[in-house]
Amino acid sequence: MKKYIIILLLATTTLHLFAQEADENQSVDELIKIGIEQYDAKEYKQSIETFQKALEVEPNSMITTYELALSYLAIKDYENASKFSTIVINSDEEKLLKGAYGVKSEALAETGKVDDAIMLLINALRLIGDDYYLHFNLALNYYNKGDLDNTLLHAEKALNLDKFQSGPFLLSAYALSDKEMWVQSILSFQFFLLNEPSTHRTKVAFEEMLQAMHVKETTEEPLERSFIQKQLQRHSNKKDTVVNRKNTPRLDHLDGVDRNLVYSAIKSTLDSLEVTIDKAAIEADSTNTVLYHSFKEVTRAIFTVLSEENDGSQQGLFWCYQVPVITRILESAHFDTYCRYISVAYFPESLKWWEDNQETAEKFARWLEIGDEDE
Repeated sequence: MKKYIIILLLATTTLHLFAQEADENQSVDELIKIGIEQYDAKEYKQSIETFQKALEVEPNSMITTYELALSYLAIKDYENASKFSTIVINSDEEKLLKGAYGVKSEALAETGKVDDAIMLLINALRLIGDDYYLHFNLALNYYNKGDLDNTLLHAEKALNLDKFQSGPFLLSAYALSDKEMWVQSILSFQFFLLNEPSTHRTKVAFEEMLQAMHVKETTEEPLERSFIQKQLQRHSNKKDTVVNRKNTPRLDHLDGVDRNLVYSAIKSTLDSLEVTIDKAAIEADSTNTVLYHSFKEVTRAIFTVLSEENDGSQQGLFWCYQVPVITRILESAHFDTYCRYISVAYFPESLKWWEDNQETAEKFARWLEIGDEDE
């Protein structure tokens, strides 16, 4: 499991290509700097030795203690990670508290004490107040416990604090999918891809999104997800064709979403594509060409239905943030670019398009950030 806690490095941390050796005459600050460089170079045992030397010089250094806890966590020495993060927590060193709570909660979770990790993070939120990382880590622990409702609650709280983080969108997509809230999961997948378009987990997430969109049939074995969740896994049928006709999703209304209307739009789009798709592409066995076109047009259909259904009366992140954003994308001149952008990790053609159309790509990126100059 990707270590999601280790993102609270000190502001002074910088990446270096080579680690330095510590000598006995160096100051605590110099030793901390070397230890951080060793940690960044993934030389965790060396960083532990360096931070221990720093503690010999200044035993009450909470920065050193925190960095030592991080290093122990990296080598999966959860006992020491918990021990040294607890020291930081008890010190009330305000700038290090969030990171220390994060380290200790992960150490607890990794040793099977998920309930203890959850209680620790809840207490941290009471003490510190709302914080993106604490809510996200709490959502992860609830997810691995199989508590999907609290997973979604705290993932949304994290996103309300920072909507430009990819992790909570991906975690929400998985939890929503497991709750059969497939329309909402599709949008969460798309917002994850918008924030993180080109990593390993992007490609796997894109595959699961295509299945949720009924553009590809589901697989016999569940896809490998980026976050571990032992209790719940989605099982389905595998076939690398364009359309899934066998599995009909839940079509009742849920949280203001007319799922029957969305599904009908998807089915109608796919039926139309079967008639209009370029026969030459099929004869040439251009599976990616057909699949990409299906993905793009089904995305358009879903965006259109949700945009038309949004009357401004619904509440929550989905209706008040995600749907307005997709409406803006749909009504802009950037929809095609958007589809290429979020699919660069999955379709080689999208990556090539991106490389060959840098000016258009840059305009889209600028539009995402600040809007068009003439808007």
